[in-house]
Amino acid sequence: MVEKVIEKNLRDTLSYCMERSPFYRSHFGGMDISEIKTVQDIAKLPFTTKDHIAEQSEMFLCVDDKAVIEIATTSGSTGNPVMLKYTAKDLERLALNERLAFHHAGITKEDTVLIAVTIDKCFIAGLAYYVGLNSIGAASVRVGPRSPELLLKMAEVTKPTAIVGVPTYLDKVYEIAGEEGFRKSLSTVKKLICIGEPVKERDLSLNAIGQRLKEKYNSEIISTYGITELATSFCECSLSKGGHIHPELIHIEIVDDDGNPVPDGVEGEVVATTFNVEGMPLIRFKTGDISFIIDDGICGCGLRSKRLGPVTGRKKQKLKIKGTSVYPQAIVNVIDQLEYVDNYVLIATSDTTLSDHLEVRCSLKKGVPDKSDEIKAKLKGSLKVTPVVIIDSFENIDLIQSSVTKRKKTKFVDRRK
Repeated sequence: MVEKVIEKNLRDTLSYCMERSPFYRSHFGGMDISEIKTVQDIAKLPFTTKDHIAEQSEMFLCVDDKAVIEIATTSGSTGNPVMLKYTAKDLERLALNERLAFHHAGITKEDTVLIAVTIDKCFIAGLAYYVGLNSIGAASVRVGPRSPELLLKMAEVTKPTAIVGVPTYLDKVYEIAGEEGFRKSLSTVKKLICIGEPVKERDLSLNAIGQRLKEKYNSEIISTYGITELATSFCECSLSKGGHIHPELIHIEIVDDDGNPVPDGVEGEVVATTFNVEGMPLIRFKTGDISFIIDDGICGCGLRSKRLGPVTGRKKQKLKIKGTSVYPQAIVNVIDQLEYVDNYVLIATSDTTLSDHLEVRCSLKKGVPDKSDEIKAKLKGSLKVTPVVIIDSFENIDLIQSSVTKRKKTKFVDRRK
């Protein structure tokens, strides 16, 4: 049943792109798309990359510019920002995606949700959460991610039942709430919908930051993963068994380094094809993110579609340190367990063409003595990698985190050439 839905949507998308998209007419060359009839046949099509969109964005547009009502960009955290254009129909699709996500996460019209996510600066995610909550009928409070004090004051007034935000920011908010006597204002929060950073291990258990948030807020932790280019997110239901893939909106493949499909449960690069996008549909788009498909039958929530596991790394960020391959997220998972660290950033440079150099800069909570040797030992014990560890100020690390893009901070700064 699900496969039939995917196949129909795939045929419709291919026909639409061949008719409307200058890029895909060129990209597919003389291919006979009528040969693409099954889910497996999609492997016959070439991939679309971020470079394609960055270099030829206008060629992807399938409508007249007058039909465009929203323009957004990617953050540029792993390359140059990409401009994306949406029609009214695309925003309806965006709202549907988030309505489905929030519904399966247990959000209803009875909820009040703090949106601690940027909604300006050409950022699509904040808008997506807002229109999704509107479509459910839930009350949304757009506090943004810049002022923990504002979030806490609005929490005191509005008594929210859920918060949408980046895990490390929500952790910081809780600490400030303790310092300023506002923790009681967070007591009504029953769900944290976590974006932008993983809160799950590969086995779907909570990682260090996820466990810390669960204990501090005494709340349910909901993991999500979103891709700006696809205007789509994958959100867990309340059973926390991976992000649900909605076949009416998107198709997901997982491929190896050579572009070949891998079996369900095996890690590889996430490749996506959007359905029912009017402005800039994408076919076999290589996201650069590493994850895996979960298919263990019908989920307890009733959905029959497959699910996407936690993202374990980004392909472009893979490091090679003295013969050991490691993703920055693995290092993040170790540091997030150290409660005496209150801010950190990873800086990668190239030693040689065969090896990378990694520097970990950490700031420590007030009154904590130098812990650089202990941090090195923790990293070596878990990952067999010993980067340079430098104790720095919170403020200086904050500046480095914002050096890649002003729109959002990053824990990994890639200065390799």
